[in-house]
Amino acid sequence: MIHVVVRPQEPKKLISLLHKKPLVLYGFGGLGASIARWCDENGIAYILADRDAEKKQSTTDKQIITPAQLAENFPDANIVISSILYHNEILEKLMALGIRRENIIPYQMFLPKQITWRELEHATVWGMHTGRIEMIAGWIPAGVRSVADYGAGKLGLRRLLDPSIAYYPIDYVKRSEDTIICDFDQDMLPELKTDVSVCTATLVFIAGAKELLEHICMRTSDRIILSYVLLETFRDVEGRRASGYISDLTDRDIRTMLGRHGFELREVQPDPANRIDTIYLFCKK
Repeated sequence: MIHVVVRPQEPKKLISLLHKKPLVLYGFGGLGASIARWCDENGIAYILADRDAEKKQSTTDKQIITPAQLAENFPDANIVISSILYHNEILEKLMALGIRRENIIPYQMFLPKQITWRELEHATVWGMHTGRIEMIAGWIPAGVRSVADYGAGKLGLRRLLDPSIAYYPIDYVKRSEDTIICDFDQDMLPELKTDVSVCTATLVFIAGAKELLEHICMRTSDRIILSYVLLETFRDVEGRRASGYISDLTDRDIRTMLGRHGFELREVQPDPANRIDTIYLFCKK
C-alpha cells in the first residue's frame, strides 16, 4: 500500500469544483483512503468505485460500485482515479467504458507540490511492517556480533534480535537513547562498521540513495539486507514523486553496485507489507 499526504495546493478551488457534481473515487487503497478522509473533513460527499466492489463493501459504510455501474449511472460525475500505481490502467478502462476524459480529475490536485519523509511518517501504519521485520530477523544468523539499522523506524528489529547482538539504530530523529541521529541526505554518514547492515523502507526516500548504499557496502563485513521500490515495478516517475519516492534505481543498479563490493544475491522476496517493494539479502562472497 502506498501512503500519501493529501494537502491540496489550492484547497478552496478544489472544494468548489467537487461540490459542482457528484464525486466518485475510483480505488480504495492508501491514496483512496487518504482522499476519502480529506473529503469527509471538508464536507464533500462521494461514492467509491472499485473492480472488487462486492468484496470491499464490508470494509466501509460508504457505497461502493463497480466500473460498469459507474459508467451506467454516473458518467458525468467528477471522477478521481485514486490509485497511483494503477492509474493509467484504470484510465484506459474507464475510457473504454465511455467515460469522457474531461470528467476525470487528476489525483495530483489533492497533493502538495513536494512530500517529505517526515510528512509520510505520520501517514505510516507501523503495525503493517511486522511481516517484513520478521523476515529480516530470520535472515540474520546466530553468531552475528553487530547489526546497523539504517532507517530504524520504531526499532521493531531490535526486539527480534538476540540480546547479545550489538544493535545500532540510525535515524533522523531520536527513537531511543542510543539512536545515532543522521539525515542521510544532509549529514555526515556514521563511521560505523558492523557484520550486518539493514536498510529497508528508506533508500527510495533518499536523494543520495547510491551514496548511502556505497557507504553501507564499505562498512559491512558479512551481509546486507535492503528493500527498494524498483523503477521496473513502479515506472511512473510522476507517481513516484507523489508518493515521496525521490530516487529511481533499477534491479540491475542494485545488483551491480553490491557485486562491485563483493556481495552476491542470496535471496529476494516481495515485502509482505507493500507488494511493490522488493527485499534483498546480499552476502559477502
